Amino acid sequence: MRKEKVSAIIGESHKLMNQVVTDTASILSNANFVYKIDELLNERNITQKDLASMTGMRVGTISQLVNGKTGVSLNKTQLIALMVALRVTKLSDIVDLELPQDVLLKFQKQQAEWLLDKEMPIELKEMHRNNILKANNL
Repeated sequence: MRKEKVSAIIGESHKLMNQVVTDTASILSNANFVYKIDELLNERNITQKDLASMTGMRVGTISQLVNGKTGVSLNKTQLIALMVALRVTKLSDIVDLELPQDVLLKFQKQQAEWLLDKEMPIELKEMHRNNILKANNL
């Protein structure tokens, strides 16, 4: 299992994304994007080269995923191909987001309240309003 800081991912992609996207994602800058492909390969006793030939992806791309290299991007078709080749049913079996404990607890609390009272959390309303203002100024 390899981890990549969300802040590093944002830093690599900031030129491709608009400011609203990067600012929103930056809320989780201390989180880790977790790649689990190396564990799956070991469990299934297959090599990176095997997975590359099974998915049609480059060996270099598989290697970057296994090693958690910054700047790797996957599209939905590639994720689906990985799921098929590795016989997994959830994206979280391949990649996951590991939130800091305080953020996890806050998100869980706000999610539960939002679902219960059907009212968007105040913090999220403020972010939404600010993002609309930023988007209109871009």
